[in-house]
Amino acid sequence: MLTVYGVTLIVPKPKDAVAESVLRETVGQLIEPWLEATWPNDKRTNTTQVMMHSSVSDKVFRCEISEQHQTDDARQVTLVSMFGTRRGDLCIDVRREVRPTGPLILPRTRTERPLPALTSLVAKLAHQLRVRDAQQVISPNRNQASTSDEGAAVGAFIEAPSRRLPLVIECTSTKGANAVTTTETARVLTGIAHVCQLTTIEAERGFNDYYGTRKASSSWVLVAWPRTTRGVTLTDYPQNDDGRLVDDLIAAAVGALPMLPRPTSRIQSSPNVPIQQVVASTSSPEVGELRRKNQELEQRVTEVQSDYDELYENLTTTEHLSAKMAEDRDRYRDQLTSFLTLRDDAKQWNNTAQVLVLAVRSFTLLDFHPDLERRLNQRQYAPATNQRIFENLLELNNLAARLRRGDIEPHLFNTYCADKFNFAPSVSDNAINKFGSDYTIQWNGAAVQLGPHIRCNDARIYFYIDTAARRVVIGHVGEHLRDKANQ
Repeated sequence: MLTVYGVTLIVPKPKDAVAESVLRETVGQLIEPWLEATWPNDKRTNTTQVMMHSSVSDKVFRCEISEQHQTDDARQVTLVSMFGTRRGDLCIDVRREVRPTGPLILPRTRTERPLPALTSLVAKLAHQLRVRDAQQVISPNRNQASTSDEGAAVGAFIEAPSRRLPLVIECTSTKGANAVTTTETARVLTGIAHVCQLTTIEAERGFNDYYGTRKASSSWVLVAWPRTTRGVTLTDYPQNDDGRLVDDLIAAAVGALPMLPRPTSRIQSSPNVPIQQVVASTSSPEVGELRRKNQELEQRVTEVQSDYDELYENLTTTEHLSAKMAEDRDRYRDQLTSFLTLRDDAKQWNNTAQVLVLAVRSFTLLDFHPDLERRLNQRQYAPATNQRIFENLLELNNLAARLRRGDIEPHLFNTYCADKFNFAPSVSDNAINKFGSDYTIQWNGAAVQLGPHIRCNDARIYFYIDTAARRVVIGHVGEHLRDKANQ
């Protein structure tokens, strides 16, 4: 298990029980519509589970959303927790964990950029609860300083002893729209760091004058980490993009996350006099026996906790495998329905375009390029070829589902295709060089080339594998594209 994103909002200790109850109710009123908007009840699949472990009025509240990870063979778990600290402050914790269920021990990436669904919840919680850090409002927006005094105020904020979040500072007076810290950077870092821009030469001068030396510059992005016993640590990041900057800040936030207490609705009351004090002040001969029994009980509790953790891990794995089986079952059922529809009316095999329309509607795990109909034109194939096209697209749809789920790695996809189809993993360099336009399609705003193809009698299915998104894009269904054999 690896935590790849996390934010903890700390609300100062409420003045009384009524104020704490109001704060907890406010959190509950934000979470319920957020859950329904992000994971609507009527659209939750077998692989998505939403669980409430307790009520917002309980001492420890936790909401857990478990779903299939987009790229890895793992469960992606979103946790929203609320609990009190020893000082009486109220913590609202939002984090995302990745729990591998396949051969991986840990996910491939150690941090992940949060989706708008998570940052919007953090922003709403911070706004409604008036969460501040060293009197600075926690916000998803950039703080822009334009005067010398505002620049000096940024420098003073760095030295604030109660500041617990990093401060990102960029000089943008000469950059215009090319600033590294964009609105997207501020959104991603909501509750993780303050993002500030010195937008004028005067603001930059005011900031550096406060320090007495040149700390801020348009040549780098400055990060001021929270104060430690050795003072404030400053880190310079190169001026290119915010990738490494954001990853480091998320990793630092994850490292500072508190241990989550277990949800419970029981009221934990401590005795007026600690048990250890009673035992220590007792000279009774039974003290040694009590200590021995106490050690045995502590050991037993540790063993029970370990057994519980193992059972919970097994439960998570079982739920994941059950969800995959249910997902496959539903897909096979839908595919069988489509196949039987064609089988019961043999005349439908006569029209290649209609067979392709039904395939696009039925095989939702494949991405069909919108240019398919134009490429097919009026070409008609024999019913046996049309059936072969449909069957191969059906099987390719099942492989695409496994690719998305992480059961198949992108670089091994062609190997699986070779076992299933009359398959060619690529086309010749001669075909690409002489007839490149035949094999080129637009996908996600970029020109990509079709290569792998399946032979269906005298027809062909050409596709493109988007390795980053783990998607299979069908780019051409129809005649054999030109190469040295049929130019």
